[in-house]
Amino acid sequence: MLKSLYISNCSMLPFGWTVETLLSTHVSKPYNPDIAKVFYRAGYIESWGRGIQKIRDACKNLGADEPEYIVHGEDIMVKFSALQSAKVLDTKALNVTKDVAIEIKILALLKENASITTTEMARKLSVNRRTIQRSLDVLKSKGTIERKGGKRYGYWEVYE
Repeated sequence: MLKSLYISNCSMLPFGWTVETLLSTHVSKPYNPDIAKVFYRAGYIESWGRGIQKIRDACKNLGADEPEYIVHGEDIMVKFSALQSAKVLDTKALNVTKDVAIEIKILALLKENASITTTEMARKLSVNRRTIQRSLDVLKSKGTIERKGGKRYGYWEVYE
């Protein structure tokens, strides 16, 4: 099941530009220079014209497909496709807390093997069983996972 995230902005490409122009090397002209200057001075923008390439590089580094850029009149949309393999997740690159990183890794393990035990998860993730149990409890309370069947012959159902 492929999932996607769409981010849209009411904006227009400069006259005569296409998506191909946007993805190639080009001169950067902020649509709203006043807002762009505020973000630049606040440190959210390191230099003009690097945003598209930084997005593409980040996707590549995570092992994700390149985003798709869709232009409809006065609307620019970016479509991000979900990662197909949780093995490529680098939680350091995602800049998440240690607890969330463990939860992400547990979900990846559960998707690979719904019958995996807490002992096996602890061994694969190099943490103790109590850490695994605590993270499983959090995931259960969020409604992300549910245990089906008993301890010995049961399995984990992952909801997304």
